[in-house]
Amino acid sequence: MAHINQEQRYVITLMLQQGKLQKEIALFINRSPSVISREIRRNRDAKTGIYESNVAQRAYER
Repeated sequence: MAHINQEQRYVITLMLQQGKLQKEIALFINRSPSVISREIRRNRDAKTGIYESNVAQRAYER
């Protein structure tokens, strides 16, 4: 399966800010809820716990 792309990361950020559930995000971007869960867990800020698409994208590019 392909990686989550930059646009999908942005959508995840927006939907989380809107209070959407991970299941709803997964349906919207056509990914499994476990993929969304892993993406958020791996790429959220260690101090604040907030997921930001630009931070996640930079981590992916490294």
